Amino acid sequence: MRIRAVIVSLVIAASPAAAAADRGALTLELGPALSLLNATPSQGAGSATLATGGGGTLGVRYALSNALEVGGFAVWEAPADYFHSEVEFAAPTGRVRGTLTERAQRYGALAGVHYVRGFVWRLHLGAELGWTRETFTRRDLLDVSDPANVHSFGLGLQDRTTDALVLAPVAGVEWQFSDHWSVSVTPRVQFLVGGTSRVGLLVPVTVGYSWFVF
Repeated sequence: MRIRAVIVSLVIAASPAAAAADRGALTLELGPALSLLNATPSQGAGSATLATGGGGTLGVRYALSNALEVGGFAVWEAPADYFHSEVEFAAPTGRVRGTLTERAQRYGALAGVHYVRGFVWRLHLGAELGWTRETFTRRDLLDVSDPANVHSFGLGLQDRTTDALVLAPVAGVEWQFSDHWSVSVTPRVQFLVGGTSRVGLLVPVTVGYSWFVF
């Protein structure tokens, strides 16, 4: 009987703590992120490109109760080169059409509220509101009418920057594998109001550390 009690005690001690989304927990989290974006030209009308990219996130959240958290995070996405065909816009010499090549990069921040359900494994459902900025550099319009003689129109296109409001529903899962440490995967569908791109998917994978404040 005593041996059985010792075995049960050892199993319980080795198991992750079954803590809920503890009220008063302050969590700092960071990690890489994957983005999927319907990228449109920074100028004029032309083809959109379904683009994937990598980046990183840094966030903080606080548990108002055992089931409700508020927080915010910043996101940075690595620069990526895009090519948009059949782009047309006005130039000093008249309307021109060609392939727009440019390097795009996004960064921004969001804040919102999450409903959390579970113990060691926790389901996150929520909504966030934020802002994103997209910069476009190395912009050029190429004349591709003759595949054997692809060349620049020589328009000297300037860098561009656009800002957009972001609305993002959130649904993800968190693994609380110890009293203080957790791993989360919380995909966000991002609806952009303004700017160039209109919808995207952001999938952060973060490691979090929690302090129990009050």
